[in-house]
Amino acid sequence: MIRKILLQFAVLMLVWMSAIHVHAEDSDGTFSIGYEVLNADNDSVSIANDYFDKPATLLVENGEKYIQFSINHSAWVKELQVPLGESFVDVEIVSEDEAADTRVVRFKLEEDLSQPVEVKMHILVESMEPVYDHRYSVRFDFENDQMEEIESAVASSLEEVNNDEDKVVTDTNSEQQVKKSEKSSSKTIVLIVIVVGMAALLITRPWKTKRN
Repeated sequence: MIRKILLQFAVLMLVWMSAIHVHAEDSDGTFSIGYEVLNADNDSVSIANDYFDKPATLLVENGEKYIQFSINHSAWVKELQVPLGESFVDVEIVSEDEAADTRVVRFKLEEDLSQPVEVKMHILVESMEPVYDHRYSVRFDFENDQMEEIESAVASSLEEVNNDEDKVVTDTNSEQQVKKSEKSSSKTIVLIVIVVGMAALLITRPWKTKRN
């Protein structure tokens, strides 16, 4: 009986968490999201995984989704292409720091995050002997369970605020996002309290029965 109750709670928690992630992905806002770079033909982590800083940023605006991330060893990554329609296109460069050898890029996400995104790259390391010069594909595997809403500082790069009216709208949206985050946190706390209460009841109940 106890196992059945615990199993039911576990299922409810999984369903509840899945609903939160789906809602987050479909709602306007800015979210941090973990990911790994996998080989093209298997689920092993690619050596190229170390070239990309974690986490990435998911930008959702008016139903359109963008993935933004930072590349370290930027000089090695000569080309980075993502799927768009029936072809592959270069990622958009948001910013670049040659002194730090870093580059921030982003691309439009046409599909949801349930499947890895195929990415074509050209890596050239001239300092190696022999020179490492290869073109190959990898898959960016995004982890929905590591998605968290963050402040929309990065999202502002999608559209500049040009007048006071736009600024008011932006401030209103930010306030609404904070309220959503607080509401989500309250639900999490309530769920934790319920689970802890059930666990305490299950632990203390056999002791009371034996004493009586």
